[in-house]
Amino acid sequence: MLITAANIYVAQTGYRRAVILEIETDAGISGIGEVGIAYGAGTQAAAAMAEEMLTRFVIGKDPSRIELIWNTIYDVSFWTKGGSAIAMAGLSGIEHALWDIKGKALGVPVYELFGGAVTDQLPVYANGWWNTCRTDDDYAAAAEATVARGYRGLKYYPLGEHDPDTVIRHPSRRRAADDIDARVYDRIAKIRERVGDRIDILLDFGGGLTSDQLARILRRIEPLNITFVEEPVDPGLPRALELISRKTSIPLAAGERHYTRYGIHPILESGAVSIVQPDICNTGGLLEGRKIAALAEIYNARVAPHNYGSALATVISAQLSACIPNFMVLECFPDFDKEPGFEPVIDNPLEPQVRDGLMPLPAGPGLGARLSDTMRASSLWARIEPEAPRESVGFG
Repeated sequence: MLITAANIYVAQTGYRRAVILEIETDAGISGIGEVGIAYGAGTQAAAAMAEEMLTRFVIGKDPSRIELIWNTIYDVSFWTKGGSAIAMAGLSGIEHALWDIKGKALGVPVYELFGGAVTDQLPVYANGWWNTCRTDDDYAAAAEATVARGYRGLKYYPLGEHDPDTVIRHPSRRRAADDIDARVYDRIAKIRERVGDRIDILLDFGGGLTSDQLARILRRIEPLNITFVEEPVDPGLPRALELISRKTSIPLAAGERHYTRYGIHPILESGAVSIVQPDICNTGGLLEGRKIAALAEIYNARVAPHNYGSALATVISAQLSACIPNFMVLECFPDFDKEPGFEPVIDNPLEPQVRDGLMPLPAGPGLGARLSDTMRASSLWARIEPEAPRESVGFG
């Protein structure tokens, strides 16, 4: 079996701009993957990076030799080493598609190729439930309504402000209002009062504040039984992360902007985090995620994959989550299909199948996801064939 062609799609799917890959083979089996730059800046760059990697390193190759292709791209691309979001996201999307092909060829889900499932259902927490909230009472009511739907974990951004362009704008220039600790406490306290003590509250700080401000906020909210605080500091400041971990009893989590096992290792080695959050769509892919999970086991840490992409990203993350023994919980956006400008990427998303805070494992061989024909027709960015020059139809 050889790889003969590939398609790259860029789809506006709600608040996300998903870069989707589809790799074709001469055996009639195709595989799909997601390049994990679905928000922030970098969509066009990520699509172009995937296109160059596919053209130079993938077309014409045997799709079953996943480690060889991965290592060739990693070693030869140069900018992949040291952890580059755009480069590693491109490599991740390609790797997903190769595992999808292998699983389909063998007639088994991808998680069966990684040792098999260790659970039949995945605990998930809800994100995005806060989209229409503005006041503390709004947040408390929305939290209560989400718990009533069966979710047992809620994440939101206590330092973020609503923004029409970015949805959430994290603090900039390392600054926050003088009363930020009181404001953060008051909102969480209202949520906690409404949902009770048995619901997990997870906070994403977005890495925007200085250590002195963080220490004050964390000290204030410690009595509120927080499950974890995600990215308390800029991911480029590992010593600051270590410092903050010594100033709070709240578990810290990080990893969405640390790429490959090499990028995750220093934050585990420091002892600063109890939970690592690799994004399987930009950290290097499924097998790299499995290696990160094994590394986390050595440091007695759990894995809560970061998942802020399309519904395909959820399926990919679920495949990995199913087969790692130190899996904690998976991020989920229950109302992704209600976001403005939503276009389906796949026909069979997992999010609507969540019951009582538990997500079923993906069904069917490979990743178990089917690309939407609507998305195929409207969102083609480039088609890559060995005998033809690039044909770009653009996006915008």
